[in-house]
Amino acid sequence: RASLRRPQPGCSARPCKMARGSSASARLFVLLAACAALRLAQHAFVLPGLSRREALQAVAGAAATVGAQAAWADAQGEPTMAFGKYGPTILGLKSSVDSGDLKAVLKREQKFKLLNSYWRNSPDDFQKVTSLTEALLDAADAGKVSEVQKLY
Repeated sequence: RASLRRPQPGCSARPCKMARGSSASARLFVLLAACAALRLAQHAFVLPGLSRREALQAVAGAAATVGAQAAWADAQGEPTMAFGKYGPTILGLKSSVDSGDLKAVLKREQKFKLLNSYWRNSPDDFQKVTSLTEALLDAADAGKVSEVQKLY
């Protein structure tokens, strides 16, 4: 069979054999490295003298802290942006409210609701402002100029 094989470039007419060295030293090195890694991993994440209960409490505390940080991220500028974007529009309605132009107030209904998102991270304040806005818009829809002026 060896005579049926074609010679590879750089080899003589007989088939080339790959150079093989002793892999025993490489295997020994890998085995020792794995043992050392396992030995170090036993104490890598646990402090000596820390019980399982204490470790679980530490993990639970860390998870609670991460959750609090995620909740805090909701208040990183969105409310201020809503106040700065929609507040001037609502304040600009003063002359329309004073003159009794309720169509202008009703035209800005969506702006009122978007401005309310400023208070969304404070449920009590959000509920108060939302009910005030709804009362103002209901009065405008009913044509009650004096009530709209009072609520505005």
